[in-house]
Amino acid sequence: MNITEPQPGIHAPATQATRRLDFATGGLLAVLTLFRFWYDAQHELLQDEAYYWQWSRHLDWGYYDNTPLMAPVIRLFTSLFGSTELGVRAGASVCALVISLFVYLLAKRLFGPAVAVVSVVLANIIPLFAAGSVIMTQDPVQIAFWAAALYVTQRALTDRPRWSWWVAAGILAGLAAQAKLNALALLPGVFLYVLLSPAARARWLRRPEPYVAGLIALLIFAPFVWWNHTHQNAFWIHAHAMASRGSGHDGLKWVLRFLGDQALLISPFFFLTYLAAISYCLYVALRHSAKEHDDSLVFLWCTSIVPFGATFVTALKSKVEGNWAVDAYASGVLLVAFVFVRLWDWQTHLGRFWNWLDGTTPRKSVLWSLNALKRTWVIMACLFALVLGTVALFPNLLYNAGVKFPKATDDRTNELYGWRTLGERIQRERAAMGGDPFVFGINYRMPSEAAFYLPGQPQTYSLFLNYKSSEYRFWEDPDALKGHDAVFLNDTDNQDHFDDLRAVFTRVEPQPPLLIFRKPPYATPIRTIQIVRCYGFKGYDVKKWQDGW
Repeated sequence: MNITEPQPGIHAPATQATRRLDFATGGLLAVLTLFRFWYDAQHELLQDEAYYWQWSRHLDWGYYDNTPLMAPVIRLFTSLFGSTELGVRAGASVCALVISLFVYLLAKRLFGPAVAVVSVVLANIIPLFAAGSVIMTQDPVQIAFWAAALYVTQRALTDRPRWSWWVAAGILAGLAAQAKLNALALLPGVFLYVLLSPAARARWLRRPEPYVAGLIALLIFAPFVWWNHTHQNAFWIHAHAMASRGSGHDGLKWVLRFLGDQALLISPFFFLTYLAAISYCLYVALRHSAKEHDDSLVFLWCTSIVPFGATFVTALKSKVEGNWAVDAYASGVLLVAFVFVRLWDWQTHLGRFWNWLDGTTPRKSVLWSLNALKRTWVIMACLFALVLGTVALFPNLLYNAGVKFPKATDDRTNELYGWRTLGERIQRERAAMGGDPFVFGINYRMPSEAAFYLPGQPQTYSLFLNYKSSEYRFWEDPDALKGHDAVFLNDTDNQDHFDDLRAVFTRVEPQPPLLIFRKPPYATPIRTIQIVRCYGFKGYDVKKWQDGW
């Protein structure tokens, strides 16, 4: 068998060549996972990561910012590796491994081993997935369950009818939604496939299994809905506020920004190939082809276009974040891998036209040139994604080459530096004040980093002094803090909130700010943190002081 040519994978028997590819892929993923575990421990936590670690110390069925499953994942790995950087991030690295395994299994099943190997390579080198393998957010947890659900759902759709596959698909889809709300898009994606595929429509549209699987997914998601009902609908209000940002502006601006973010997050060559792939798949879906490859492409297109399209439509009216469409690329990497393998060995698919060119050297030379051009596209796409992914993990490579952001505040990698220094400074301030002053800020960022890097990792607080809410509001009882002294932190060089502090404390004493440096590449401070000693907390009315959701 020529392993460079896509082959239908569903009924293909295992060969020695495919077993070698299985072994090589497994070895590659094992090495990558060990590397990621090492990398996880090398850098201090991002502000969001420290915040999510705080979630894991307050397990619940929901959170102000999103669905809850990431918190127990962090809790699991911190119980194994301790409350360390590795403990917080190990879940992301394990999820990256799970994503790769199910991408490989699904691609091999649909298209054969060549596409499977390319899919795994793409899933590990594109910047969005590469960064997600070492940064703990909802995305790696969500995509791990999404990828598993895709594989199991495809088995349920194409194997002999078995309730076990459908029940498993419903459970995995529900867990994906509990990892991030966006994963609910999987349900309409699968339903769209059943409607568009003649074979799936004839087989499953009137059977109960798919609907029971969807009901299982919604039942697993239901505790989050109940949590919101009993917590002032906090997440729904927050989500509405997020989806309404920038309303009233030109929709074209947000759409172009969204598309630009996608090109950066998954690399330009990959994104252009993805757009070409989903356009071709739309043509396949509309012509209702019965070919095995075509039906597989329709399945991947449906489960990719729904989350991508939903984010695109949202971008027509407001600002969206680039990673909101990440679900689309669980199927998208398979589509792009399929296209890449076809481009690499494209002449074998020209059939009669290629044979007709025998002996026509000028015409054949043109086609050989086109073949070289298409292979160059594949090579450049992979190399460019690899470079972007490598730079995302090792930004000092750019700095050593003399490339850096004009302003340190624009460089997100600066978030990885200075938090141990902050913990040491806070501890000195607390010791100088005497007693046991609590530590607080006006948002989730400073309190979360302080909690992680202070000795003993104490509980910290957020007082929403003319600032929007966060999950901290559900963890605190401001009345229990009355009369206590505190250390205030704010990640800015302005003093906008000093008057607010004077209103809720008996006495405040601003201290010299903490300047965080990162040399090289920046000669000026990358962050200025205001530190204020506050004495005699008077208490405050959260509803009066909170400014927005």
